[in-house]
Amino acid sequence: MYPERDPYVPNKVMTGEELQRSVDRLSRSNRPTVELKPLAPRSIITREALDKHIHHLYDESLERRQREREEVARQMDAAIKKDATITVTKITSLEEEALVRHLYDETLATKKRNFDELYKQSTSHYERNTKKLTAKKQLAAMDRLYREGMERERNKHIALYEKYVVARQPPPLQRTATELAASADKMTRGEGLTS
Repeated sequence: MYPERDPYVPNKVMTGEELQRSVDRLSRSNRPTVELKPLAPRSIITREALDKHIHHLYDESLERRQREREEVARQMDAAIKKDATITVTKITSLEEEALVRHLYDETLATKKRNFDELYKQSTSHYERNTKKLTAKKQLAAMDRLYREGMERERNKHIALYEKYVVARQPPPLQRTATELAASADKMTRGEGLTS
């Protein structure tokens, strides 16, 4: 390859005609055009055919269900009349109240009781199970905890004092009686104090 500023590079200059041919060649599309057919053929339905479809799908299914219900009801009536004798019983207002109480009120009470038990079971572990102290026991516990804490702190200070202060002091000098007498003689003569 030649460097860009090399004076010996031959420059290719296109004429206007060559440039136009190049532009035409590059801008021309070589793809064939394809006509796409519709995906599904479009069908047109008449109003009569639409009404026939609706009647078949909706109205006939409703009629069929109604016939099935009537057949089931007829079979149940036949079974009841065949197997049992129908008696009409009169219920007094007291019996009606007792039935309502038994069927409604007692059922609600049972549901409430079951709900309360389940609620208590599921929330019992959230409740604090702490003892309640009387005022006298509370004062005694407070006094005991205060005194124990103060005594513990005092013992800690004493132990630290003995460990770091007393243990680091040099032991006092122990002098014999002759050393004391010699020291006293020096002091009386004014020579100073030496150990």
